[in-house]
Amino acid sequence: MRSRPPALTCVASVSGIRGVVGDSLDPDQVLYLAAAFGSAIAGRGAVVLGRDSRPTGEMLMQAAAAGLRGVGCDVIDIGVVPTPTVALEVLHHRAAGGIQISASHNPVEWNALKLINDQGRTCTADQLEWTLNTYSDIPVGMWRRWDSCGRLRRDDGAVERHIARVLAAVDARMIRASAIPVAVDCVNGSGSVMAPELLRQLGCSVTVIDGRPDQPFPRNPEPTVTNAARTAAMVAAAGAQVGFIQDPDADRLALVDGGGRYIGEEYTLVLCADARLAAQAGGVAVTNLSTSRMLDDVAQRHGARVVRTRVGEANVLDGLARHGAVIAGEGNGGVIDPRVVHGRDSHIGMALLLERMAATGSDLAGLVAAIPAYAMRKARVALDRSEVPAAIERVATSTLAHGATIDRQDGLKLSWGDRWVNLRASGTEPVARIISEAPDEATAASLVTAVAEAAQAELLEAH
Repeated sequence: MRSRPPALTCVASVSGIRGVVGDSLDPDQVLYLAAAFGSAIAGRGAVVLGRDSRPTGEMLMQAAAAGLRGVGCDVIDIGVVPTPTVALEVLHHRAAGGIQISASHNPVEWNALKLINDQGRTCTADQLEWTLNTYSDIPVGMWRRWDSCGRLRRDDGAVERHIARVLAAVDARMIRASAIPVAVDCVNGSGSVMAPELLRQLGCSVTVIDGRPDQPFPRNPEPTVTNAARTAAMVAAAGAQVGFIQDPDADRLALVDGGGRYIGEEYTLVLCADARLAAQAGGVAVTNLSTSRMLDDVAQRHGARVVRTRVGEANVLDGLARHGAVIAGEGNGGVIDPRVVHGRDSHIGMALLLERMAATGSDLAGLVAAIPAYAMRKARVALDRSEVPAAIERVATSTLAHGATIDRQDGLKLSWGDRWVNLRASGTEPVARIISEAPDEATAASLVTAVAEAAQAELLEAH
C-alpha cells in the first residue's frame, strides 16, 4: 500500500525547507520529508539530528526521528545545537547525513529542515530535488517492518568537540594573552551554551546577553540594526571591546563595537577574511555576488583574489571546493572556514576576529576604520518566486539598465563603476530581495527604489 504525504506549501531551497508551523509546515510533512531524505539521500544509513531552541523544535524533531527510523535509519540525537555542529557530527560519526530543525533567522512561528549530506555540508540542489521528488512520489515499500526500523541514541559530546576544532584553528594562546572583554547575544538560541564557553576558553571576560535556550526569543531574531538596538546599548554598558550577535541556529554573526555602534553582518566575513588572508597571503576567498566589495579591498591588501557565486550557502560551498579557498561566506554574517566545518559558523567567526584583534592590538572599531566603507541597502519586495522572472525582465529592459554590466548568475545584478544592485527571489521567504551598494546612502537607497519601481513591485521593508 502506497502512503500519500500532504502537499508541500512551504518554501523549499538549499537553504532549508521552511514554513510557518501549523500553516505551511506541520509534523506530518516533516515526518515524510525526513523519511524521503533518509530513503533517497541517506540510503537508510545513520542520520545526525539536531535542532535550535524554538518551541516547536522538539515536536518537529520527534516527527523527523520517526520518519527516519521508519525507513530504517538509525538516528543520533545531539539535542539543541548550532547548525554547524550537526555538520561536524555527520563527519565525526561517519553518518549518511544530518538534519537540523531550524528556521535560522526567521521569526519564532517559523521552522524548517536543513538537510546535510554525508560530506558534512548543505545538500546540493540535485540532492534537494531528489528528496522532494521522493516526497512527492513515496516508493512502495519505503516503510520498514517492525524488526528493521532504525534505532535512536543520544550523544551529548557534540558541542565540546566543536569547541575543540575552533580552538585548534586559531592562535588561542595569543588570544588568551590579550584577555579581550566581549559581550555575546545568543538571542536565547542554540549558541547559548557553546558561544559563552568558547569565549571563556579563549580567555575573554564574557558578558552574556539572552543566553537561555529554554526561554523565548526576546526579539525578532534576525540580527539587523533595528532588532539589535538593545543589544548595542548593553555592549557599550558592559565595557566590551566587541559585541557578537548570533541568530537562533548560530550560523550567522553580526557585530557591535565597544561604543555600542552596530557594525552589522557585512563586515563579519570581511574582517574574518582579513585574519585568514593575513596568515595565508595569496589565497582565495569565495563569496556570493551580493556581498560587499569591501571583501575585494581586503583581498587586494593581502595579494589574494575573490571568486563570486550565486547566493546561498550550497553555492558558496561549491565555489570553495572548486577553487580551494581558505575562507568563504556571505554578507549575511556567514563565515565558512574549511579547517573547522564546511558550513557557516558564527563561532569560528568570533575566534578569527579575536585573533585579528589580538595580532594587531586594535579593537573592533579600529579594524573597521581601516577598511574602505560603502553604503549598502537591503530590501524585501512583494514578489512571489513565480513572479520574479517577469519582474527581472522588466528591470533588464528598463532605462535603469542602460550602461550597466548585466549578470544573470542569480536573478539580475546591474553593475556600474562604483555601484551595483541585485534583484533575486528569496531562498527563505515567499518574497524577493533587492540589495544595493554605492559610495553613499542616498545613492544606495535610490537604486533600491528604482529597481522596485522598474519591477513594478511594492517595497515591504528596507534597511
